[in-house]
Order: sequence, then C-alpha cells, then structure tokens
Amino acid sequence: MSISRTVNITCPSCGTPQDVVLYDAVNVQTDPQLKEALMQNQLNRVECPDCDLGFRVDLPVLYSDPKNNILIHWIPESDETSREQILEEFDRSMERMNSMMPADADIPGVRLVLSRVELVELVFLIEAGLNQRVVEYVKYSIYTRNLEKIDPHKYRLLLNVQDSTDEEFCFVMQDADSQVLGEILRYGRAAYDSMCELYDECPDEFMDMFPGPCISARNLLLEEELED
Repeated sequence: MSISRTVNITCPSCGTPQDVVLYDAVNVQTDPQLKEALMQNQLNRVECPDCDLGFRVDLPVLYSDPKNNILIHWIPESDETSREQILEEFDRSMERMNSMMPADADIPGVRLVLSRVELVELVFLIEAGLNQRVVEYVKYSIYTRNLEKIDPHKYRLLLNVQDSTDEEFCFVMQDADSQVLGEILRYGRAAYDSMCELYDECPDEFMDMFPGPCISARNLLLEEELED
C-alpha cells in the first residue's frame, strides 16, 4: 500500500502557500502510476499556482516492489544531514518495519539510496536481473583507475541500463552538484559476466566491500578517504 499525506508547502520563489499531497511510501504493484511518476521525476513535485515554479520536495520515500521482493529506502542526503544520521534513521525505519512484520513473513531484500537517480538506477538494475554488488565493484574499478578524471567528490557514476547492450555496459558521469549528465564510459559485458562467476563461487570479497544496505562504490571511496 502506498502512503501519502497532505502538507502545507510555501513556494521558495514567491512565498505562496498551498496544500499538496506528498508520498512517504510507494507500492509499485498497487500503484504503478506512482512508479512512472518517480521515473519521470514527477513524484512529490509541486507546481506553484501563482508563479508557476516547479520544484521537487525531497523527503524519505520507501519504494516497495512485492514482485521482486525488495524495499528501497530513499533518504535524501543534504548539508544538514550527515551519513551517520541517515544510517541511524534507516535503522529506526527497519526496526519499525520488522516490528510490524508477521513472524513467518518472507523478509524482502532492503536497500538504501541517498538520491533519486540512485533509486532509479537501482530499480533498472533489479528489473534487468543484474548483480548490484558486482556492478558497484565495476564502478569501483573504473573510479580507482581514473581518479583524476572521475573524482568521486564531484561525480556519480551511473549505469544506464536502457542504453547498455549484450556486448557492453554504458556508464554515465553525473555532476553531483548540478545533476548534469556528462561523458559516457563503456565497459565490456564479458568482464562483468566473469565477475559474476567469481561472485557465485566466492561472494565474500564483494560482501566485505559492500556489507550494508547502501551498496555504493562512490560512498565506499569517500569513506576510505576519510579513514586515511
């Protein structure tokens, strides 16, 4: 079931207040139109009736896909919210969810993302049947071999599943501040397939690199830098 609430929002441009419906949880099985809105960047988007400004209200959203048995928490990262606070909020959400689940329930896989584009990317990965940890391992390799060009402080590396082929993956560099998409990088699909075979034989290395709900090569690199 999708969950929504009515909130009074003030336009950041002209100051006009209005009541709008915002979604805290989206079930794509019961409400497929909300998935479409998310993918088109229209979920929790507000249009000011006075100045016509359009803006998105970023708040934590739970994406539920019963068909693929997965839950994705999108907890937006901001200057006011540290990653430690985000992880604490995620843990509280998990405790609330687990307390409401029947003892014999099939617990879904749970993921955590910090931006809308990461949520959209993850949805495409899941629906394409790709191994998220192996994909992030590939990203980690691309980052570390091209740090001067792909600085994780400045750029996200996103897999464009739709434009990828059976022969190669299509990765896109996105400016983390402006959200502008930039250069495209190609990566051989055969190398990914070989890594999947390695994962099937011994997943420990991949699990050790990405142990938690937030499986992100970029976040791992930033955390490693802080540790150094």
